[in-house]
Amino acid sequence: MHPVLLHIGNFELASYGLMTALGYVCASWYLVPRLKNAHIKGLTQDTFWNLLFIVFLGAIIGGKLLFIIVSWPELGTTFAEKLTTIIHDIRYGFVFLGGLIVAVCGALWYMRRKQLPLLKTSDFLIVGVPLGHALGRIGCFLAGCCYGKPTTLPWGVRFTDPHALVAPELMNIPLHPTQLYEAGLNFLLFLLLHYASQKPHKEGKILVLYVLCYAVMRFGIEFLRGDFRGGFLLGMSPSQVICLCIAGIAIWIWVKCLREATHG
Repeated sequence: MHPVLLHIGNFELASYGLMTALGYVCASWYLVPRLKNAHIKGLTQDTFWNLLFIVFLGAIIGGKLLFIIVSWPELGTTFAEKLTTIIHDIRYGFVFLGGLIVAVCGALWYMRRKQLPLLKTSDFLIVGVPLGHALGRIGCFLAGCCYGKPTTLPWGVRFTDPHALVAPELMNIPLHPTQLYEAGLNFLLFLLLHYASQKPHKEGKILVLYVLCYAVMRFGIEFLRGDFRGGFLLGMSPSQVICLCIAGIAIWIWVKCLREATHG
């Protein structure tokens, strides 16, 4: 598609970076007007922006780390080659689930430090995540990363730009637009969470709903991905294994919440 949107001298405006930043801005834009009405003790404007920065930074660091872990065999034959590849492609190559895990850990640390109510704060923040993620996936589509397997379906997409991050052997071949699949599903998830958050709910249910829905969504899309997915366990990619784990935890928490609501 269009990995580089603007090129002036040595300066390049990468579409992936731009859409990721736009996703961060749009998620913030959605949450800020709702901050006052959230009635979360201790969540001031300053605390909110600090928390958002920690989440954003954690997403970048965690996403890059998990990418390096699962892609290590593909980065080169020697350590020097692997390091060179990582530095050269520092703008690309992120695994969202890794970013999510580190971002959540960072957010939990900060919320505990500021004595914020964990579940209520998480419910508030998580609604903006799929909105930002949807825009980030559009950036993936423009850059050509996270591409799908070859397909004969009429909406298969051909990547022809030599700078696209599609494997050379798959250039100009119709591929599943998995980036757009995930972008669309994330936007639908955002609408679902927005609607659910407007209704009376037990604290923590919006967070669990997001985790469960995203895990199911990502597990299915992984079957259509054509890029290197890391080592496989029982025919599943590392991302699918993570999805199964967090989906199981989410279901257990959901059932536990329902039982507490029934017997409480």
